[in-house]
Amino acid sequence: MSEFSGAAGAEKLTAYEAKKALLSHKRRERVKEGFLHRTYRLIKELTGLNRELASAPLISDEQKREERMRIVRDCWAPVYGGLTGFIDSAWSYITELGADAWDLVLMAAEAIVTALYYGRSALIWILDVFYDIRLIAEEKKEKLFQIFAGLVCAGAVGAVVVSSLTGYEYSYYGRTLGIARDRNDVYQTISVLGDRLSEATGANVSLDVERDIEFRRVFGLHLDTQSKDDILSTLTYMKDIQVKAFAINIDGEDTVIMEDEAAARALLQSVMSDYTAAASGVEYQDAHFEEGITISEVNVLLGDIWNADSARRYLETGSTKQTPAATDKPKLTVATTELATYYEEIPYGTRYIDNAGLYLDETELISEGKNGETQYVARIERINGEEVSRTIVSSTRVSSPVDEIMYRGTKPLPAREGTGVFDYPLRSYTITSRFGMRWGSMHTGVDLAAPMGTKIYAADGGVVTYAGSKGTYGLLVIIDHGSLYETYYAHCSQLLVSVGDQVYKGQNIALVGSTGQSTGPHCHFEVRYKNEPHNPLDFL
Repeated sequence: MSEFSGAAGAEKLTAYEAKKALLSHKRRERVKEGFLHRTYRLIKELTGLNRELASAPLISDEQKREERMRIVRDCWAPVYGGLTGFIDSAWSYITELGADAWDLVLMAAEAIVTALYYGRSALIWILDVFYDIRLIAEEKKEKLFQIFAGLVCAGAVGAVVVSSLTGYEYSYYGRTLGIARDRNDVYQTISVLGDRLSEATGANVSLDVERDIEFRRVFGLHLDTQSKDDILSTLTYMKDIQVKAFAINIDGEDTVIMEDEAAARALLQSVMSDYTAAASGVEYQDAHFEEGITISEVNVLLGDIWNADSARRYLETGSTKQTPAATDKPKLTVATTELATYYEEIPYGTRYIDNAGLYLDETELISEGKNGETQYVARIERINGEEVSRTIVSSTRVSSPVDEIMYRGTKPLPAREGTGVFDYPLRSYTITSRFGMRWGSMHTGVDLAAPMGTKIYAADGGVVTYAGSKGTYGLLVIIDHGSLYETYYAHCSQLLVSVGDQVYKGQNIALVGSTGQSTGPHCHFEVRYKNEPHNPLDFL
């Protein structure tokens, strides 16, 4: 049965409602509370409410949430009211902004529709005008063609008349030279003038039309205009014209004349750069001309101005020719001091270890040698690129050489003649093909496979009767052992003996290869008696 049922339950419920009203009245009396006090009161009242609600089961969940929210609003009224106001204001602002944006969209759409309407109307009007013009042109096309042809002819006649009455007076530094029909005639003539002036004056001359030639437009009924040939002749004989130029003076003597100061300085710089070009490991500490050099303005004949290439060749060699004579000497001396870093190898040595298993004239590599390296820093002085002195500033050993180590044979040499007993020509091998029929033909020896470069030894002492290339054998050595016995060593990569050499048993005579008709590195070994091949395995 419920706690609030019957008369007693009703009495308790009435007491709860009265208490709640009292608490509400007390809360309204509280003013000017701080944040901490409000928070403390919130926790306290929520805790008390939970205890009261636990003893009042007839209150619904919705009423419980409402009671809790009432306490929260009462305790945190400033924060709650401010947050509620902010949300309401923000929503109102967003709503108004959306309405304004929609109005803008509608206004833009209306403007676009209006523009399209008037644009369509204008286009229809233009098409109507063109259509009317086309109709008029078709009706009066002959008359219109006559008018157009007349205008073209009149324009052409006018252009010819104006052209015949117009010319361009050209002058060189204030001196009038003539009248050209078109300025392009002078420009084109200048482009080929250098060679003509050089030929006429004996010097190398160049003209800059933009700098040296001035034009003035003139009109008249009887202009005395020049052809291109007349212009060329006029400009060619300008060699006597006095012009201002710049001389490169070397030790008190004007050596070459350039058209302006910039060209003179560029010429000296180009000569210097020939001997100070950037190089790996080289730092230039000084570069200068040994001679005294000045650049000064001079008055000279036009024909005395030098061409830049010829002037440079003359300063560097003393001659304007492509191939200077032996007696020609440079007019300028370029002295340079450079700090050069370079490397030199330190040769490795060879250490020998006596080996009684090798014959006296045999050696065998144990480990390869390796050169060392030294870094040098040197101060090098040059005159016109030729070294005149070198001073080592520092040297640093980058790596030390590693000696080559070789076995050196101490075993006495055997007799250089046949003993009648044959040894295998290789110390290590794999038999890949034996004596007998193979692939439908006779295989006259035995194939001993080994890595490329493996040493091949004489199977017995004797005399070398063949050493060279021989058909399918490739590089071949044949040794005569006496008593009508011979041995063949084929497919070699290198031969170490020559015809007529007397070899001893076990002497290194060649290296394994794959020359001739061969599918891989190996030694084809044959034993022959009376020039007839026999199975080598019967003799080894």
